[in-house]
Amino acid sequence: MSKRSISLYCWLLTVLFFGTGITDVTAQNGVRIAFYKVLPKGAASVIDTQSGTRLYYNPEEAIITNKHIASATAGRDENFNLHTVTLKLTPEGTKVFAKATAESVGKRILVMANKRLLIAPVVQGKIEGGEVQITGGLSEAETKTLAAMVSATIKTNGEEAHFPMSYFASLDNAMLDKDVDRLKVLVHPDARIEHSNGWVQDKNALIADLESGKVSYSEIRWETIEEEALEQNFVRIRRTIKVKGQFEKYPFDMKLSVLEMWQSQTDGTLQLWSRKAVKISE
Repeated sequence: MSKRSISLYCWLLTVLFFGTGITDVTAQNGVRIAFYKVLPKGAASVIDTQSGTRLYYNPEEAIITNKHIASATAGRDENFNLHTVTLKLTPEGTKVFAKATAESVGKRILVMANKRLLIAPVVQGKIEGGEVQITGGLSEAETKTLAAMVSATIKTNGEEAHFPMSYFASLDNAMLDKDVDRLKVLVHPDARIEHSNGWVQDKNALIADLESGKVSYSEIRWETIEEEALEQNFVRIRRTIKVKGQFEKYPFDMKLSVLEMWQSQTDGTLQLWSRKAVKISE
């Protein structure tokens, strides 16, 4: 099997990285996985460097995102002597992916990580087994890193998440995906969110403004985590992020210093209690 070949089975999707560097897809200390249907025309597009083709998709219509992934495990394909990362989908993710692949036979599906195109394979048949295997020119260390970074992003329900990073990554992904259900869980009922322009939201306003399109995010990228501390039942963190999006149809692209306070709940989970952002001049 060459580094540029793809195998699609009815139960397993094999995706090749085609030389994509591990640092490219793990730059945020977490990986945001998203699968999209390729459309004749869409709100966004990427170039498939293998064919030189521009492929269109709608960022708001992801088939699979991190919330559909139950686990990410590094391993090895003994048949082809390749290191792999296997993504196991949740029951809901398995159902959604089976439906999407059944509707996409003979068509391409984009596989993206942190908004970078990994590959756009042609679906050969309905995929029902709930597993996606990523393989190709990655070393053992790289596959372990990728699996760890995906895991850090997806473990958000408190049953497995013991490090706050998974909550911060989940919040960013929920904002990008306008994932209201996840925001309802992650954000405290009394939360106060202060933006760099002086705009203040509570939990209800945060969700309503995302749903209405008053504000939307196309990129939230971590640069640094400067401090982390516990104060009674709170986790305090300051991080530097790059954000892109639109506010009331006006685009923004800025660097922010963000101070977040996350409150520990009785069941051991964390909820965002306050967030204050200050713009950094570059």
